[in-house]
Amino acid sequence: MINVSLNEIYSETYKALRSVNIEWSLAKDCANKAKWLAQHDQYFLGSILKTAELYQNQDITISINENTNTKPLSSALMALLLIEYVSANKITWKGYIDSSKFLLAGMGIIAKEQQINLILENEKRDIIAFTKDQKLFINSCFDINVPTYSFLKIYDFIEKKNIKYTFLKKNKNVIKVNDKCWERLKLMAFETYVEESKTSKSRAGY
Repeated sequence: MINVSLNEIYSETYKALRSVNIEWSLAKDCANKAKWLAQHDQYFLGSILKTAELYQNQDITISINENTNTKPLSSALMALLLIEYVSANKITWKGYIDSSKFLLAGMGIIAKEQQINLILENEKRDIIAFTKDQKLFINSCFDINVPTYSFLKIYDFIEKKNIKYTFLKKNKNVIKVNDKCWERLKLMAFETYVEESKTSKSRAGY
């Protein structure tokens, strides 16, 4: 394990995703969610590497309306856009989603920025997570790493049930990550650098 900063997590994640030709805005959103997960003691690094692989193999989709169990919506790339879509249209979205932890990160980010109450449910309409008072609460009984059919909506009221939810708290700004996975991410990020040349120098203002 090695120590990395939140800024390093953001920059290396962004560059790594750009190396597999993921659109810059989606890479930026994913980097923000990775930073949020790290700051809240949630594993993210392996899922970032897996997302890059799934994207290259076209085994995930970035279509909000067209997704399947075998080709789910990538929450790592699309969670923030999905939440904004649900919020703006005041609808209940339903579909297959990959690695819901990034959707939880998106919920946490939007709840803090826009004071929106969101609720995420599984196919049985059990509550996986919800936001309230700019905080995210999760039901730890569910595995948030596997593709699942989910429902996402804004809400005004949640019926009280005998379920204990965990509030995700922030930790320090220096995070411990797996050194081998981190090295893989950095190698991917390195591929986005332009080799120094007369052209690159001129564009850089030399």
